[in-house]
Amino acid sequence: MTHNACATVKWNGGTSWPVESGHGCLGCSEPDFWDGGSFYKALSAPADPLKFAAVAAVVGAGAGVAVSVANRVKKSAAKATHETTTLADLEK
Repeated sequence: MTHNACATVKWNGGTSWPVESGHGCLGCSEPDFWDGGSFYKALSAPADPLKFAAVAAVVGAGAGVAVSVANRVKKSAAKATHETTTLADLEK
């Protein structure tokens, strides 16, 4: 429980306050608030982020090449089955 008028006064020039934007009240108006320590636990990080980034880059490049080849094959097949029409054909 805190003793402040956040819900009435609001923050950021009267725009909103943490609870209205979906976050719980942290009691930041209370005495010694900043001495209480942290509020969140750190997210775990991958052991070797560069390794994962390199693998993701290789997989992404491979996917790009595969899509490019598939598009070229599809375009070649469409081009091979295309029939040309002349003006004489249209006048029939």
